[in-house]
Amino acid sequence: MGMSGGAPVRLFARLQYATARAAARHRMEGSGAPRVVVFTMGKSGSTAIAHALESRLGTRPFQVFRLEPGGLAAATARYRTRHPAGEGHGLRRRFPGALHLWESEFLQTHRPSADAPWVVCTTVREPVAQAVSAYFHGAEHGHRVIDSDPLEVARAIVDDGWLRRSVRWFEREFVPALAIDVYATPFPHRQGWVVLTSPAARVALVRQENLDAAPLALQTLLDSADPVPVGAHNVGATKPYADAYTQFLDAACFPADALEWAYSSRYARHFYTAAERAAFLRRWSTPVDAR
Repeated sequence: MGMSGGAPVRLFARLQYATARAAARHRMEGSGAPRVVVFTMGKSGSTAIAHALESRLGTRPFQVFRLEPGGLAAATARYRTRHPAGEGHGLRRRFPGALHLWESEFLQTHRPSADAPWVVCTTVREPVAQAVSAYFHGAEHGHRVIDSDPLEVARAIVDDGWLRRSVRWFEREFVPALAIDVYATPFPHRQGWVVLTSPAARVALVRQENLDAAPLALQTLLDSADPVPVGAHNVGATKPYADAYTQFLDAACFPADALEWAYSSRYARHFYTAAERAAFLRRWSTPVDAR
């Protein structure tokens, strides 16, 4: 039985994907140890950190958002559905965004150890702002953005689980991969960053709200002679959805029960003071244009 007209195209796309993935993994094998990894939830300043590290080190760090096997498999399946064939020329243009997935797959089989440690930077962001930014970024890649009614958008962000993703990210992703409990060490809120260590990893944890302190955090992480400059990258205001995003920020009002849940979570209580959490709650309880 011959193949249908679309079968050769699908086979070629799979071969393209496999070839590009194999080439990327080959380059990763040569990255050596300790591996420098930006491992964090999305939309929390991670791209700015990754660019800063690349500029200082002269080589691209790994930049991953998930290492949990089930979540990574689901993300890969979603990606392959949205990008059934390569686009353009060159690794990133043929399969835009796939490098994060391939790096995650590679790191799953090259876990940190005392003999092959990782140098890691991770970032956090207050949960509602992170969820809003991640939702709109996701919408850019195919999710539905309802920009006609801010209340509907807020409800979609809550109902679709965007708040839960950041609040539970450390338990779901970070602790299983690095065996470091970030909650075991008090977080210095005024400083906005801390360095945590284990036999297998050295980690700088930086609050996105204190990204201006990231140069010192990265200097400490790398034991560098000078601070590591950090610029602005991947900012929502520069995206194609910038107008809808800005309009939503001005008019956003979240359900009280969702805000109470988010800001009473272990995550929020650890990384933010009571006064900071109260300010966040007020900010998302009343639209900016109604204050």
